[in-house]
Amino acid sequence: MKTIPDKNDVPDVRSIFLDALEKPTDSERTAYLDQACAGDAAVRAKVEALLRAHDQAGGFLQPPDCLADPMLGTSALTEQPGTLIGRYKLLERIGEGGMAVVYMAEQQEPIRRKVALKIIKLGMDTRQVIARFEAERQALAMMNHPNIAKVFDAGTTETGRPYFVMELVQGVSITEYCDEDNLSTKDRLALFIQVCHAVQHAHQKGIIHRDIKPSNVMITQRDGAPVPKIIDFGIAKATNQKLTEKTLFTRYAHLIGTPAYMSPEQAELSDLDIDTRSDIYSLGVLLYELLTGTTPFSEEELRKAGYLEMQRVIREQEPAKPSTKLSTLGETLTGIAQHRGCTPDLLRRAVRGDLDWIVMKSLEKNRVQRYETANGLAEDIRRHLGDEPVTAGPPSGLHRMKKFMRRHRALVAGAATVMVVLSGGIIASTIFALRAEREAKIAKAVSAFLNEDLLAAVDPEKAKAPEVTVRYILDAASENLEGKFEGSPLAEASVRQTLGETYRKLGEYKTAESHLARTLQIRQEQLGKEHPETLDSMNNVANVYEAQGRYDEAEQLHSKVLEIRRRLLGEEHPSTLASMNNLARVYCAQGRYGEGEQLHVKTLEIQRRVLGEEHIDTLKSMNNVANVYAERGRNDEAEQLLVTVVETQRRVLGQEHPETLGVMYNLATVYAYQGRHEEAESLFIKMLETQRRVLGEEHPDTLGVMNNLASVYERQGRDEEAEALHAKTLEIRRRVLGEEHPDTLKSMNNLAGLYRDRGLCEEAEQLNLKVLEIRRRVLGEEHPRTLWSMGNLASVYASQDRYEEAEPLLVKVLETQRRVLGEEHPDTLASMHQLALMYAHQGRG
Repeated sequence: MKTIPDKNDVPDVRSIFLDALEKPTDSERTAYLDQACAGDAAVRAKVEALLRAHDQAGGFLQPPDCLADPMLGTSALTEQPGTLIGRYKLLERIGEGGMAVVYMAEQQEPIRRKVALKIIKLGMDTRQVIARFEAERQALAMMNHPNIAKVFDAGTTETGRPYFVMELVQGVSITEYCDEDNLSTKDRLALFIQVCHAVQHAHQKGIIHRDIKPSNVMITQRDGAPVPKIIDFGIAKATNQKLTEKTLFTRYAHLIGTPAYMSPEQAELSDLDIDTRSDIYSLGVLLYELLTGTTPFSEEELRKAGYLEMQRVIREQEPAKPSTKLSTLGETLTGIAQHRGCTPDLLRRAVRGDLDWIVMKSLEKNRVQRYETANGLAEDIRRHLGDEPVTAGPPSGLHRMKKFMRRHRALVAGAATVMVVLSGGIIASTIFALRAEREAKIAKAVSAFLNEDLLAAVDPEKAKAPEVTVRYILDAASENLEGKFEGSPLAEASVRQTLGETYRKLGEYKTAESHLARTLQIRQEQLGKEHPETLDSMNNVANVYEAQGRYDEAEQLHSKVLEIRRRLLGEEHPSTLASMNNLARVYCAQGRYGEGEQLHVKTLEIQRRVLGEEHIDTLKSMNNVANVYAERGRNDEAEQLLVTVVETQRRVLGQEHPETLGVMYNLATVYAYQGRHEEAESLFIKMLETQRRVLGEEHPDTLGVMNNLASVYERQGRDEEAEALHAKTLEIRRRVLGEEHPDTLKSMNNLAGLYRDRGLCEEAEQLNLKVLEIRRRVLGEEHPRTLWSMGNLASVYASQDRYEEAEPLLVKVLETQRRVLGEEHPDTLASMHQLALMYAHQGRG
């Protein structure tokens, strides 16, 4: 089986050695080795031995062939002050990294001026280093902005090593300058806006810096005024063109950038694309430091954490808001405030609110939630300085709930914490769902319910105990709703919608239905049958019908919503497209695959054109189309779509987002259909661990993974493991979903097939008869799943030589499949094969 490199693999000796060479000081090199070697003493010893050998050779040692690319040229000569390189006289060394040295030089013609000359070190002129060096030179040459260091000239030395000449930036880092001059928060923000504009210029030129940090943002003076200058584009990346014709290879599992300022996607160490929003994250860290004097995660904390834990922190751990961070700094806060010309209390108040929100929007783990551009970030800071409303704001209840789920907290520490999440969701839902003239009244009613009724219903003793879960608080809210919203029915609808959707996501479909149906009733009475909020409620009720397998009822509601939205909003409105997708999905659940595919494909075509390839709705449609392909036996087409969706969602939404997990489930299922059982098993096992931790063992999504993993075990001949997992899944589904739920029937069907294969024909027959009876009654005689059940029962009869009972069933199944699914559908072919085998066993070959 082809294996995919694990993103958590520790980098090899070669990568670590070459990266360590680029660290300018011993302390930075040591810190990097602490992280990169991840506690592996053997790797650390090998790297340090190579570094000692390199240092003892004075920089002239060629790295061994096993560690570096072939050399393009070496020389025993070295530069020093006084050396002439073309028309430039070297004056003094002002900087040094692992691959290059920077000199202050004097240009002698056609004008005299001081410049900075950067040249690759002797012995470091490998193809890889030269490619990176030329990429930096080209990146700088493409840009022309007052806050980015300019390139004046470029060339090669007599020994063939490239160099380039750039503007000499004499100054100190932005954080050092601000602290030395005790700049106020307002003045720091004014400088930061200039930095944002410079980054925006780079992005417009198609360049991503990838290493924005204080030491790469220098402050120089022009006419007595401070001017930021961004330097060091050594690891810059082009978004739309090559920066060099040389091969520029970025090593897999190789950290690009500085950890404390590194975006989560940079820390991912995968082949996922890095875009301009990675620089937005780094700008957010820089702003955080300008405001608080520290980074969200300090270099020391990350170094102590070790390599793998450092990656996890950057990717998953939520940083404290700047104002919260200031409150944790203790005695050091006094000095930090003095450097900003104020007291600790004034500093906290200055940061709290707008600046908190702006920073946290920049630091979102999911880059979709960050500012789209550096100018957007700068504009929000300008609004703050001008006392105008900013576009950033406190996270909505839904956003907080998503973060809550992502952190995998199965239990709530106390009722107050849950209430913050719940109240945020309800109030946000109220404000954004209702017209402006109703907002104040309804929000007041919701707040009163939360503060006076719901909190009073929570047992203070339980609030301290671990059994206080989200479900406990939801149930308390449900029990206290009746009669609490006299005169404010729309407030009640808002609360019920939040509760109903939360119950639905938890797999509590009956309770969800009661809240959502009541919400729909209220909104129809108060707002009318075609109001957007009423249509949303109809959609929600249809979704909960679908989740319960009540497909005809779901179809009726989805069809009605689609008809109204098409008429009022047009075919290409996002809400109309969502309704098209919903109806197509129900068609497929009803076995109407042709209609479902046609509507799904049409929806996807419009969304790609209107919303773009990476929009979440487009990705959902791609997943839906892939599911139809798989249902119709077109597994290769399904796989191609699903792989694209999984890769995009991992990058855009994150590895553990419910949408990502759902598509991974479908991809693993397709692998199983294709007979790629080891790949399917690997994906299902990873998903099962995540689902159990995030959603719990009894959530419908978790049970779906358990069911399919058991089927994979069965196909691998691991019958005992398969039977145990199938039986466990069936027991939970019967209890949680009910005997007639489609998922319960799937488990019964799968367990029956396993019993048949193990010779337990009586048990298999009983289960198959029960499934067939329910499917005939619920789905109809010609539904594909009903036909499966008929075929399975026939197979049990045939295995007992009861051919007179098996043959009529199989003949009927085959005739129906040919008519409904087509001659070449995998189900039709399987039935033909099964009937042929039965004839052969009877001697009718």
